[in-house]
Formats: sequence, structure tokens, C-alpha cells
Amino acid sequence: MTDSSTEFTAPVRIEVFVRAHTSAAVVEPLQDLVARARRLEDAIGAAVHVETWTAVRPALEELSDSGPSITGSVEAFQSWADREGYDIEPAFDWCETPSVIGHRAAEVRVPTACIAVYADGDLQCVAPCTDGDRSYTVMDCLARLEDGVTEPFGARDEVPRGSSDGDGPAERYARPEEIE
Repeated sequence: MTDSSTEFTAPVRIEVFVRAHTSAAVVEPLQDLVARARRLEDAIGAAVHVETWTAVRPALEELSDSGPSITGSVEAFQSWADREGYDIEPAFDWCETPSVIGHRAAEVRVPTACIAVYADGDLQCVAPCTDGDRSYTVMDCLARLEDGVTEPFGARDEVPRGSSDGDGPAERYARPEEIE
């Protein structure tokens, strides 16, 4: 995130990912999250795209004719995090899972909700993430965008408006524990 301007000078695209298999208790907060993101279409002229996703085994996803969509997205998010000094773990969890026949397969587990913000086609931010000192939630990112800030996390010592204290539903979006 290199542009801290408060005006959107480049086309903004917001991708919202919600996990397809999640507890019923999280459905309503996810609906609210998506509605909030959709309001940004009018408020800042952003293009908003919502997609469901799930944990995936990259080796199986590569067999698909359409290619590795979830794995590709997560790899792009990891590249952004490495470049910008953030970490997307533990919200994204790479692990090996055993099978009944003794083989092990790599699996990428995804958070309940994720947001990726692009300006002029370049990935600007991914939430949830952490900078080592604090976590940035999807709600933090949306709050900054609603304020018209192109750099959703701002200065790392700033606490975004509406920031979660770790006890509300927004924090659950960063936890992968309720996997299928």
C-alpha cells in the first residue's frame, strides 16, 4: 500500500470472499458484511464482487480445467503480504491432512470472510491480516474505505474507526477453526 491519498483516483475493485461452509450463527453477520461492501459501489464508485470459497487441496484444484482459483488468490494475497510487511496467517492456514489410505495432502484453509482491495488493477490490501503488532479485520478495512481512504489500514499505529477489540463477530472472520 503505497498511496495514502484520501481520494479514489483510480478504479477501485473490492473482492469479498465468504466461506461456503460456515456455522448458521455467522450467516447474518456475513450478510451484513456483504451489504456494507455493496454500499461502497455507490459511495465510492467501487466495483464489488462477492464470491464463496472453501478450503482446498491445491493438487486437486490444479486438475480443474479452470485452474487454481482459490489457491491462486491465496498465493496473490501471500505475495502482497510479503511485499507490504503483513502476514495473512493465522486467518489463512496451510496444513497437511491425512487420508484413510495413508497419503498426506496439502490443504489451504480460508477464513470465514476476506476482503481484497484493488486500485487500478493492483492489489492494495487484504484483510484479515496482521503486521505483528495488531490484527486488521475485514471490518477495519471496510471502515477505512467508507471514510474514503485508499490505504485501508492507514498508518500502522492508527486504530481504524469501528475497530474490533477481539470479542465481536468481526474477529471470527479471522479464525479458521470452524472448517468443514
